[in-house]
Amino acid sequence: MRRALIVAHLRGSGEGTSLPAPTFILTNARIWTGDRSLPEAEALAARAGRIVAVGARREIERSADSRTEVLDAAGRRVIPGLIDAHVHLIWAYELGHWIDLSDHPPMIEVQRRVREYAHGHPDEEIILGHGFDYAALGVEELPTAQDLDTTVYDRPVLLTSWDGHTGWGNSRFVERAQSVLAKSKRDVGGMQRDAKTRRPTGIFTESFDVTALLPEFTRRRSIEGLERILTAASGYGITTAFDVQVPLDTLEAYEQLRNRNALPLRIRVAIYHPRGTPKQRYPEFMNAVATAHDDWLGVGAVKLYLDGVQETGTAALLEPYANDPASRGTTVYSVGEFDAIVQDLDRRGFQILTHACGDRAVRLALDAYAKASTLNRMLGRRHRIEHCENLSSEDIPRFAQLGVIPCMMPRHSAPELTRRWREAVGPHRTRRAFPWRSLLRSGAALAFASDWPVAELNPWVGIHAAVARTVPSGSPSPLRLTLEEALTAYTQGAAFASHCETTRGSLAVGKYPDLVVLSPDPFEVPVEKLAAVRTVATVVDGRTVFADPENSPPPPSFDSDAAPGIR
Repeated sequence: MRRALIVAHLRGSGEGTSLPAPTFILTNARIWTGDRSLPEAEALAARAGRIVAVGARREIERSADSRTEVLDAAGRRVIPGLIDAHVHLIWAYELGHWIDLSDHPPMIEVQRRVREYAHGHPDEEIILGHGFDYAALGVEELPTAQDLDTTVYDRPVLLTSWDGHTGWGNSRFVERAQSVLAKSKRDVGGMQRDAKTRRPTGIFTESFDVTALLPEFTRRRSIEGLERILTAASGYGITTAFDVQVPLDTLEAYEQLRNRNALPLRIRVAIYHPRGTPKQRYPEFMNAVATAHDDWLGVGAVKLYLDGVQETGTAALLEPYANDPASRGTTVYSVGEFDAIVQDLDRRGFQILTHACGDRAVRLALDAYAKASTLNRMLGRRHRIEHCENLSSEDIPRFAQLGVIPCMMPRHSAPELTRRWREAVGPHRTRRAFPWRSLLRSGAALAFASDWPVAELNPWVGIHAAVARTVPSGSPSPLRLTLEEALTAYTQGAAFASHCETTRGSLAVGKYPDLVVLSPDPFEVPVEKLAAVRTVATVVDGRTVFADPENSPPPPSFDSDAAPGIR
């Protein structure tokens, strides 16, 4: 017989305690608390949004009265609420409907989907799609604008790659991009040109900086799209999400949901700081911190880019690319420019999140943080480096020494997703890439995340990638983690990276009753089955925001919920 998930009210009287009865009890559970002083428990109780007791089922249940809401876990595994420390949920608000190319179709299929979508949506000003894989298109080099002109010629079309950076536009989109960039007088977007003719090819290495300037792009915003992806996140057991690239003018979407108590999970925000952002905007950043600063919606960080991605040769490497010996990649800023920005933001009290995939970019970010710390003497900022895919062995100890957090996405290491990545960096750098275990051994505070929609939103896909990691030949990777280590990076580590470890990341007295009920028990299934672990219930603030005892939560629909990701 299927074990039911029961939400009920116990008919006790609170006998045996002089304190008010709890408002919420979780019982009949196998709790992995994440708290070393009490690793396992059967039940917990919460009152006024805080856990007041963790321990034996009999004792916890005795504290209830007729008004206490009780969640019976039916003997299932319970863990602290999962924290996605690097995700792009706001893009579901930005884009609305778009074409799903996440199954990596060949060129002819991409063209067919674009043509059919355009035919079925004649009123859309701009056609958008996400997920194409340049390696799967069947073309020798990157595609061109002309490849899309054969499908749609009367409206702009932009398709973004699964890497979240690379954009592929038709000729009409190239024209719009040239026009808006000329008016803005900003050199952003990485518009590529043919080496001989100097004409735009249709490829943009940082396409998100161009779309942000297009009115037809911003007019697609939909609060319903954001609500749908937040609901999907709850269905995956995510109770806190750090949205790491929120343009200041889109923060209102989160504020609107918070003001009507419609957030099913807690949100922390990093304001996007694209290249060319003037210092005159910093007071607006500070105002956002002041107006959105609570545990449901908090702003306190700024997101910078220092390089791109290895697949397109835009990550900054210490040594030349294996597939392009004449290049080591580029950085978004010069050393002096980046140091000055970091020092200014650090002095103003911001946590800084720097995108750095390549080992040279990581080193420059660490250097900048070290200089800012010496100059400003500000402690506890917990500046972060996002991705850290290639690291020099010399720089690994510096994370712990400087108090810098490596925020990494285990799914990005999967062999089936990294063929082009491996071709770019070569076998030597592939073997030592994504060095989670080396970082842990050095004392670094490792945090895990999804980077949705570059990778799946489901945390168990990432956890499986970390625990079951193999080298390209198929043998176990020496850098793989244990299940408990991976879970810790997705709970306590992510909480520390989000400045919320005093309230989240473990289930202990004084913390929030944010938790997840799972099936099957991840500690009892084979490693290869970890990605199939599903959420039975998600509880935030002692309130069940998701419950599905029989069916796993549906994945976000790329037709309505999703949006191009940013690594």
